[in-house]
Amino acid sequence: MKYFAYIVVGRTGYDGFDVPQTPQSFADDTEQRLTEPDFLEGYKRYALVVWALPEGVDHVDDVPHDSVALSNYMQCGGSTQAMTVEVRVTQEDGSYEHYVVARKPVADPDAWTTIMYNNTPLQVHPEEVFTGEQAAPVFRAYIEDGVIPPRELLRTLDI
Repeated sequence: MKYFAYIVVGRTGYDGFDVPQTPQSFADDTEQRLTEPDFLEGYKRYALVVWALPEGVDHVDDVPHDSVALSNYMQCGGSTQAMTVEVRVTQEDGSYEHYVVARKPVADPDAWTTIMYNNTPLQVHPEEVFTGEQAAPVFRAYIEDGVIPPRELLRTLDI
């Protein structure tokens, strides 16, 4: 069974690992965090990162510090009302791709909007702005099925 950990980023940030857990229970808890109006409010808590422990590892304390699992994650930043969703995937050669996710294909590549987190503006396409309700199924698919959105919904970030 796959196990997951999470990181809440912000003034009141913390790392989390739920015991006991299943992918379904972790996805349920993640959905609750994403949709709770006061959880990601953009300042005290402005980002949520989820990552899968390596195969065969059932506790976060047992993950080797050099594990590639630490480099693969899905995250969101902003607030429950307006957030960006990103995913980072390590390739077999050790390189990685970091993507911002869109809800639907970007209609106008010259159209941008701003979301805020931690008093920092972030420029994204309008189709890349999610509510917590919209982000929850994307996270659930990543957690329960190990899938990321299709290529036409991913924009590569150079970071």
